Amino acid sequence: MSSEHKITISNASVADVDDLHNIEALSFSAEQAAKKEAFRYRLNKFPQWFFKAEIDGKTVGLVNGSSSDHKYITDDLYLADGAYNEDGDNLLIYGLAVHPDYRKNGVAHKLLLHILCVAKARGKKRVSLTCKESLIGFYESFGFVNHGISESVIGDVTSYDMELDL
Repeated sequence: MSSEHKITISNASVADVDDLHNIEALSFSAEQAAKKEAFRYRLNKFPQWFFKAEIDGKTVGLVNGSSSDHKYITDDLYLADGAYNEDGDNLLIYGLAVHPDYRKNGVAHKLLLHILCVAKARGKKRVSLTCKESLIGFYESFGFVNHGISESVIGDVTSYDMELDL
C-alpha cells in the first residue's frame, strides 16, 4: 500500500459481514476467531460499536466491542447477549483485525483511535480488551495498562487484560 491511499473509518453493517469475517479468520486461529453468526449478532444488536476500515473502497480492517458494566472480558461475554449494557461505564473491545496485505500501514492504529474517541464521546469511563503477549507494547503505546493474565482462555491462548481510563 502506498502512502497516497487514504484509510477511511465508518460504521460497519450486516452487508459487510462476509468481508469482515474473512479478515477475522485471517487474523485469528479458528478457535479464537469470532463466528460469522457472532458478527451478525453484534451488527444487529450494537452496530454503534462495530467499525470497518476501507482503502479504495475495499474493507481492510475492523474493530468491534460493546458497552458493559463488566470491567474485563471473560469468555462468556463473547456469547449472545454477553454483558451488553449501553449505559455501562465500560467499552469492551472484542476484536481488532487487519487484513494481512494491509498490516504495518497504520490501519490498526487508526481503527483503535477511532473507537477510543467514540467511547470517550459517548461517556465511557474506561476501555478494556484482551491481547496476546506480543501485542502488549502496541496497546501500551495508546496508554493501556497491563493488568496481567486474563480469565479468558478462548483458543487455549494466554491473553492479557489491558485497560485504559478515559
